[in-house]
Amino acid sequence: MADKRYSVFISSTFEDLKEERQAVQDSVIRSGDFPVQMETFPAADEDQFAFIRSLIDKCDYYVLIVAGRYGSTDDDGISYTEKEYRYAITRDIPVLALVHGDRGSIQAGKSEASQEGKVRLAAFISDIEKNRLRKTWTSCEQLKLAVREALDHAKATKPAVGWVRGDTIASVKILEELNEVRKENVKYLEAVGSFDINLSLPPIPSSDDTIYVNIIGIAKKIDNRIIYGSNAKIETTWISMFPLFYENITYNINNYNGELSYLIYSDDSAVQIGSAIANQVAVIDASECFKITKAMFNRLSAYYIEVGLMLPSGSEDVFTEAAKKLARRHSILSSSIN
Repeated sequence: MADKRYSVFISSTFEDLKEERQAVQDSVIRSGDFPVQMETFPAADEDQFAFIRSLIDKCDYYVLIVAGRYGSTDDDGISYTEKEYRYAITRDIPVLALVHGDRGSIQAGKSEASQEGKVRLAAFISDIEKNRLRKTWTSCEQLKLAVREALDHAKATKPAVGWVRGDTIASVKILEELNEVRKENVKYLEAVGSFDINLSLPPIPSSDDTIYVNIIGIAKKIDNRIIYGSNAKIETTWISMFPLFYENITYNINNYNGELSYLIYSDDSAVQIGSAIANQVAVIDASECFKITKAMFNRLSAYYIEVGLMLPSGSEDVFTEAAKKLARRHSILSSSIN
C-alpha cells in the first residue's frame, strides 16, 4: 500500500495564538503530513474567506484551536474562525477540536475583553463540544501531543483520501486487470463452495538465534557542524535486542472516551533503537545519528508479539508483564555501583 500523507487545515484566531499555531504546524509536519494555514493572510473579509473555503475543500482534516478569543466577526456577528469551522462540517471534513482547558488562566491581552465576546466564545465552545470528540490543552507542549493523538485517531477511525507519490500509484489498466482477476476468483469460490485449508505455521526462532541488524547512518546538526553516522551490520540475538528495543521504543497511550490504546511512532523508534545500538560501541555520543530499517523494526515487533513480550496493536499497553519483568532483570544485571 502506498504511504499516504494528508493535508491538515489549521484554524484559530491569529494574533493571540501565533506560538500555538506554530506548535501545531510542527506537530503536523512531524507526523509526515502537510499543514495548510493562512499565516500571512488571515481571514478578515468575505473575499479572503472565499479563498480559504477553496483550501478547506482540498484538505483531509480540519484542526481547530480555541483559546481565549472568539475572533474577528463578519456583519452577521459570526467570527471567521467559526465560519471556517461550520464550513468544514458542511463538507464532511473530520474536525479535530483542541480547546484550552483553563481559559481563566489566559492573560487578559489574549482573552475577550467584552461581555458579548465572552458569551459568543462560550456558545462557540458549547457547539464544538456537542457530539464531537475534543482534546484540551494548557501549554504548547500539551497542544503538540494533543494534535498528534487526534490526528492518529482520526486516521485510524476516519480515513481520508490523502496524497501519495505519483510513482507509487498503479496504472488504471493494472487496477482494472486486478479487479477482473478478483471477479474471477469470486466466481470460482462460489462454484466450488467453501472448504477448509490447514496450513502449518513456520516455527518461531529461538530467543538465542543469531540475527543481523543493519544500522543506517543519518545526518545530525551539532552547533554549526553536520555529522554523519556510517552504515554497519550488527550480529546479535533476538533476546539481546529486546532490552534496547524496550528502552528506546517511542509510543503513546491514547485515551478516547475511556478506551485506551497504544500507538507506536515507528520512525522515531527506529532512530532511537539504531542510535542505542551504535552507542554500545561508539566512543562519542551517537544519539540521533543512526537508525534501523523500518522492515527490521517491524520484524522485531512481530517476533516480540509472537513470543508474548509485546501486546498486539490496539491494546491498552505495549508490553506484557513478562516483558517488563525481563527488562527489570536486565537493568539489575547491567547496573554497576561506582
